[in-house]
Amino acid sequence: MVVSWITYHNVVIAFSFIGFVLVNIPLCWHLEAWNMGCVLYIFWAGSQCLIQFVNAVIWENNVINWAPVWCDITSRWLIASSVGIPTASLLISKRIYHIANITTVQSSRADRRRMVLIDTSIGLGIPIVQVALYWFIQGHRFDIIEGFGCIFAIPNTILSSFLYYATPIYIGLVSAVYAALTIRAFYKRHKQIRELMSANSSLKFNRYFRLVALAGIEICLTIPLGIWTLVSNATLPIYQWEGLANLHYGFSAVDQIPAIIEQSDPSILSQVAFNQWSVISCALLFFALFGVTGEAQKHYRVACEAVMRRLGLNSVSFGRLAFWTRLRRKNKPPLADATIPTFIQRPKPEFPPPIPISLLLDDVGPDGNVKATYPPSSHSGDSSTYVSHFDVKVTEKPLPPLPPSASLDVTPVVIARPLPDVPWSVSRDSIEIV
Repeated sequence: MVVSWITYHNVVIAFSFIGFVLVNIPLCWHLEAWNMGCVLYIFWAGSQCLIQFVNAVIWENNVINWAPVWCDITSRWLIASSVGIPTASLLISKRIYHIANITTVQSSRADRRRMVLIDTSIGLGIPIVQVALYWFIQGHRFDIIEGFGCIFAIPNTILSSFLYYATPIYIGLVSAVYAALTIRAFYKRHKQIRELMSANSSLKFNRYFRLVALAGIEICLTIPLGIWTLVSNATLPIYQWEGLANLHYGFSAVDQIPAIIEQSDPSILSQVAFNQWSVISCALLFFALFGVTGEAQKHYRVACEAVMRRLGLNSVSFGRLAFWTRLRRKNKPPLADATIPTFIQRPKPEFPPPIPISLLLDDVGPDGNVKATYPPSSHSGDSSTYVSHFDVKVTEKPLPPLPPSASLDVTPVVIARPLPDVPWSVSRDSIEIV
């Protein structure tokens, strides 16, 4: 059981980081399209995946309260993102409905700016309000669960069911209303909508269809999962809410839940798994709809060419390589036609081995020339140089005398040293002790 839990934990860490990376890839072209619903969706899903990855690494095998302030922030961020993602889906449904009901291409920059401000206010305002309402249902500071990290502390009260757990259901119902109105408008004006999309370069039919698919999936998942959460909490013991003074008693407490308790309690285990995989699924779903399209591949190509220019590589060779790859895939030659390139290895130049040079004083004659050397023989042993006895000439010529020693004329130099400045009462002949 321990090994399976460790494996599950490592999988969660890996997918949290992958979700953070993948969901941020389509960010640039959604900013170009002024689509704040998708931008906020990326913001909430990506940030929560990153926080989940960091917390899972820090509290991988412990429940120590390493960073209280960090836990205060991330526990509230979890609340904000759990509401922010459905809110971003609501903004996407609102944008789809707006596209289905307009009659002309919206080109005014002031109108776009106003639309961006409204969407941003809704996408950030609702999560901020939800975090502010958290004070009225918060039991104590936060909890730390091994393998998950910091999590909010909300007792199971009736007030918490209405103020927090039912909030995604409210947002999902509003999104469902927008979806129904959009379908109705699309069937009435589908020809005008196609003409509008053909005139607007920032909105194509494929992108419009993907927005509809994302909003529809979010609606189909948000409402059922919200209802399941309410039903699950109703089966648990309900804490009697008797006011903030009673609810906030011992507010600074931090519950530390190790893995053995987490695995033995199905309610904690299901809550942790739901919080982990819901945000990962949202990130992967967004990338599946917007990160593997033809438009995305064009952006990837531009990014690769920019990186290659940074590295000093030629982008033309990259284009030729891509063209050659497409051509090879199209033709698909049989395996028998494939040839293996032949590499000819040039022989390395050979040089004679170095001749060892070992000179002794006896090898130099009186005239300054080196005596003749012969190959080693039985008389030379292991020496590499052998002087033949027949070439040695014994001479009685004495060595040249040493040069006469030069006489040094050393003349003492007397340097006048000034006398120290001493009082007149001190004798000049007194001994100075240093």
